[in-house]
Amino acid sequence: MQKTFLRRALLGAALLAGLAQQAGATITTVTGDTTGGPTWDRIDENPGNWPFNPTYPGTTYRAFDVNVLEYVDNINFATTCTFDCSMYIYTGTFDAAAPTDNFFFANGYGATDNAVYFYGPLEIGHYTILVTGQDATYYGAFSTTVSTVGIGTFEISPINPVPEPSTWLMLGAGLASLGVAARRRAAASLNTAD
Repeated sequence: MQKTFLRRALLGAALLAGLAQQAGATITTVTGDTTGGPTWDRIDENPGNWPFNPTYPGTTYRAFDVNVLEYVDNINFATTCTFDCSMYIYTGTFDAAAPTDNFFFANGYGATDNAVYFYGPLEIGHYTILVTGQDATYYGAFSTTVSTVGIGTFEISPINPVPEPSTWLMLGAGLASLGVAARRRAAASLNTAD
């Protein structure tokens, strides 16, 4: 399964690179893994379904900032995954607590369950790309290729999510354990000095 994923990712990147070279465009590929990532209540890809379809709580994701430096006539987003995935784009920032805010577009349907894509023009500004599973049971490795065809430039970078409360709790417990150990060591050295 891993070989198939890699083969598809390389084939997609090669195809987009060939198109980009002909148009003198930019192509960037980012990879990642949604396993153990931050979670959100995944919404349906179609806003018309939001009032009727439930959300999928606990779905992991990875996010990337796309900074469009000049108007992009045609930008392509293509993701291949080792799991059944979806890709969302938000204007500006993404807030996991308010997943419908700044929603721009989403796609969970590609050539296969393991490939999603969309394309079109983008104005100057920041956008957030989200790679996520269909629900909490879908996660794993992915490769996202972003390219322009025609005019326009962009930059893409991973977004470091704010740690969840459980992460802060583990950090605090670790620091407290180090403090207790240091105090015991200090008390033991005072007792042996007598």
